[in-house]
This record gives sequence, C-alpha cells and structure tokens, in this order.
Amino acid sequence: MIERYSSDEMSSIWSEDNKVAKWLDVERAVIEILEKEEITPKGLSKQLKEVSITHNEVLEREAVTNHDLAAFVDVLQSKIQKDSNWIHYGLTSSDVVDTANALLIKESLNIVVEKIAELVNSLKNKAISESDTLIIGRTHGVYAEPTTLGSIFGNWCLEVSRGLDRLSSSLEIISYGKISGAVGNHSLISEEIENKILEQLSLKPEPLASQIVSRDRYADLFSSFAIIAGTYERIATNIRHYQRSEVGEMYEAFKQGQKGSSAMPHKKNPIGSERICGLARVVRGNTQASYETMALWHERDISNSSVERIILPDTFKLIDFMTRDLINIINDLVINHENIESNLNSAKTKLGSQKLLSLIVSKGNSRDEGYKFVQNITQNNFSIDAIIESTLSEFDDISKDEIENCFNLTTNIDSKIIEKKLKEL
Repeated sequence: MIERYSSDEMSSIWSEDNKVAKWLDVERAVIEILEKEEITPKGLSKQLKEVSITHNEVLEREAVTNHDLAAFVDVLQSKIQKDSNWIHYGLTSSDVVDTANALLIKESLNIVVEKIAELVNSLKNKAISESDTLIIGRTHGVYAEPTTLGSIFGNWCLEVSRGLDRLSSSLEIISYGKISGAVGNHSLISEEIENKILEQLSLKPEPLASQIVSRDRYADLFSSFAIIAGTYERIATNIRHYQRSEVGEMYEAFKQGQKGSSAMPHKKNPIGSERICGLARVVRGNTQASYETMALWHERDISNSSVERIILPDTFKLIDFMTRDLINIINDLVINHENIESNLNSAKTKLGSQKLLSLIVSKGNSRDEGYKFVQNITQNNFSIDAIIESTLSEFDDISKDEIENCFNLTTNIDSKIIEKKLKEL
C-alpha cells in the first residue's frame, strides 16, 4: 500500500521486520513449551529470548533458499550457539506463518475496532445534537417527506455499529493458529502440546487442520471489511450529495489555504468523501481475492500465499485510513441550517402529498381519484393557496385548516427516542 493511505501505526504492524518478529515469537513459544515437556534440551528457550532477526537478514538468505520461511529458520539457527538443530522441530512453514498471521491480524484488528468505536461515538454525538433539525427526506434522490438530521446520523451510527459487531465476531473467528505439522496430523507435536503453545500465544488451535488454518476464516474477516467499507461509502456518497451546489446542506470542512481546484478558485470539493468511495472499491476487490484463496488443492497449495501478502496488509491499512478519514469528516462537518430550512420551504408543497392524499381518502373518496388529483397539483407546482382552493372545490367535508395542516413541516420522530436508541452504543 502506498504511504498516502497508510498510518504509521498500521504500517509498523505490517512491516516486514514485524512479520519476522512474529515468526520469532511463534518459534520461541514452541521451544519454550517443548522444553517444559522435556522434549528439547534445557537452555534453548533462553537463547531464543536473546535473539533478534531483521527482514534484511532473511532476504539475504532467501536469495539462496528461494523460500522466505526456510531462510528465516536458517538465519535463526545460525544465531543459536547450542542445540540449534531443535529449532523448527515438528513444524511446517504454515505452522509459523499462519499462527504469526493470527497475531498480526489480532494486533491490527484491535486498533481498527478502537477507531471504529470512535466513529460510532462521533456519529452518535451528531445524531443527538441534530435530533430536532428538520431536513428534507429524499428517496431516489427526489424529495419525499421531512425527516430529522438526527435520524439520518443515527441511522448511519447504527449501521457502523453493526459493522463493528461483525468485526468483533471476525476477531473471534480469525484468532486461530496451528502447530500440527505438514498436513495437520500431529506427527511430531501432539495436540496437547499444540494447545499449550497456542494458549501461550492467546490463540486457539484449528480443529482438524490441513497444512494451514482454513481460509474461510480469512474470507469471513474480509467479508466484514467489505461490509464496513460499503457503509463508509454509503455515508460518504450521501455527504457528497448534501455538498452539491444545488443542495448545499452539509459540507466537508475547508481548511485555511486549501485549494479545491487548480483551475477554479471557487471550488470546495468533497475530496475526503470521494476518496473513501474510491478506496471502498479496492477493499471489495481484495475481498473477492480472499474468496478465491479458499479453494486449495487437497491439504494445501500456495496459490493463496502471494494473494495474502498483498491483501492482508493493504486492506488493514485501507480500513484504518478510511475510518480515520471519516472520523475527521464527521467531526468537522459543516451543517448549513439556513440552506436546510430554505430547501424545506421551497419543497413544502411536495412534502405534504401523502398527508393530503390520506386526508382525501379518510373522507371516503376513491384513493385512485385522490392520487391523480394530488399528483396533478404537486407535480405542476401549485402554490399552497392554489392547492387549498382546488382541494376545497374538488372534495366535500374537507376544511381549510385540515389542508393547511398537511403542509406543516413536522415529523413524528421524537428527539428523545433517537437518543434512547443510541444510548447503549
């Protein structure tokens, strides 16, 4: 992933040196338990604690081995003074790689979950503060009925919260490793010892493993990423709509010295929201790639390996970046209450169409006739006075006050209900 979309924190986790460090953590845990079980000589675990390995060292050796994990094992053995032959005992490469992946994923997910929780809180605060703000509700991009801005923010908040729940569930599903050997049959390391090793790493063992941890676990994680990215895209798409010149109800903040266009000085573009929409497409593409890596030959081939080297770090970096970006957009969002009110008033005769139709029907009139009547006067932009006059002349038993009430800009959404529904988040 290019630096533009990578935080220092996430880049550090997915650095090649940290990956090698996690491989070393796995090898240390294995030797420590094997030593306690009196399978390997005493003192080896102490030697391992004092060893460190860089990615460059592995890379140099890989030029010979053409196998990065094998190169890592060679480098590690070269740094052990005594009993180095026990390093990597009973293990296959995937025992180390997949278990280390789980550690990297857990570390990354904890950061992502924390940031998403912050986004939920930002949306919750907006929903509560704008709970009484009437705004045009739109369906198909067209005027519908009044709603509240608090309800809109609250809807976004709850959707992000569900995405957070999915990722928390995925964290549980992905927190599995394996120390069960070449085809998962525990030919050298018993299931009991595997349990002890993985427990030390705060992971659970893959039940009935093949050579790898089953990739449906990875696909589940990427599915959760795709859904949360889709939620971000939905929010960002709507912010872009609200910022359109013809609408102008909400804006991304525009910093001092910022330029919206190299050619047109008047421009204030929703670049953050557009960026989120673009990056969501990359996340979904990575998710498709994760589905493709589920189908491997028999106990395993390595067609998944090259894919995961790209999509694991890239997707974590993107979700982290998109979350941070959206938090800033929401926190700094400029809400133009004057434009919101102006747009409401200009759309007033359309926003009451359902109420007027229901009033006509409630007096015993044909729904179809009432629909055609209301459709004609609202689509042809009759004024309120003209609507009142036409309705009174067309239908009996309907008063002027009843008609006027249909076009009062109100909603039945209670601000306290919004706060109550969001309270437990």
